[in-house]
Amino acid sequence: MNIWRWIVLAAVIVVVGYRFSLNEQKQPAASVKKSTQVVVAPVKREDFKAGWQAVGRVVAKSSVELKPRIEGQISKIFFNEGASVSAGQVLIELDDSDYRNKWQQAKAVLQQDQALLKKAQADLSRAKVLLQKKFVSEADMNGYQAAEQSAAAQVKQDEASLAIAARNLDYTKIKAPFSGRTGAHLVSAGATVQAYNTILTTLNQLDPISVSFTLPEKYLPDLQESLRTGALDVTAQINSGTAVEQRHGSVTFLDNNVDSSSGTITLKADFANPSGDWLPGQYVTVQMAARTLKQVLVIPGKALQQGPEGLQLFVVDNGIVQRIMVEELAANDGWSAIQGELQQGDLVVTEGQFRLNDGSPVSIASTTKSGAE
Repeated sequence: MNIWRWIVLAAVIVVVGYRFSLNEQKQPAASVKKSTQVVVAPVKREDFKAGWQAVGRVVAKSSVELKPRIEGQISKIFFNEGASVSAGQVLIELDDSDYRNKWQQAKAVLQQDQALLKKAQADLSRAKVLLQKKFVSEADMNGYQAAEQSAAAQVKQDEASLAIAARNLDYTKIKAPFSGRTGAHLVSAGATVQAYNTILTTLNQLDPISVSFTLPEKYLPDLQESLRTGALDVTAQINSGTAVEQRHGSVTFLDNNVDSSSGTITLKADFANPSGDWLPGQYVTVQMAARTLKQVLVIPGKALQQGPEGLQLFVVDNGIVQRIMVEELAANDGWSAIQGELQQGDLVVTEGQFRLNDGSPVSIASTTKSGAE
């Protein structure tokens, strides 16, 4: 029995030792980290056409809510909803009977007082002749002068009253202040409207059309310099269904203050819009090129990531990636000019970086060409 017990014990020791040796052999393989396949691009140093991209919103060049300047009842509406109208075109007419009567009354009063002034002037002229012949006294002469001055003042007052009456009569015809496109009818014929209160319709100037957008304040010196030396060209792209339309315009407005809450400055650019198909409220992608940056580091824009501490990218060195913090100087057509602790020829990760951490092992699947050409 003792012999068999020793034989079994020896067999158990052999089996345990064998399995332990197998685990020892597998342990180094398990400790090796699996590498991530990435696509890289070399950093280049070259001249870069500095540009910026932003999301903008289409705004009317001019926009107004049409309101009457006088009280009255609408007699006629001459425009269709959403119609294109010309500057000075009559859009709505108010009942003008009362205002026409007041104008005629003011005109008649003026004519009457002009006749009285003419008589007072004639009386004063005769009095001056008679005064030289001592036929009238100084007191009488003063009376003639006062009558002439009073009549002249009354005529001036009548002229002002007539001008007001004529203006109010003209206000019964509500005209387009500029060429544009009308909105909906907000009133109907027969409605009574209040002066400077009732909104009749809206009018937007659509050609040219404006696009409002913002850029970070760090670009302000370059923007100011570009505007001082000439026009600043802008390209805007709007997505309408499956079609993509791109137009060229120029910056017409740079705000006089920086928004302290966002650190941005507002700009506006004008674009031709003869067909009126760009409408206020639409979003567009704005791209602008201001100047050429000399001999800067250039990489594909997709290599950049927004990290917790700012913009970052990954550089491959001997199969290991290193996280580098960078600053984007400008972007244009998918390329970015940057500054940071990089050298020309360094390989930056352009695909696969979202699975990486600082120090991750990688294998290069392919290398793409870099440079904004």
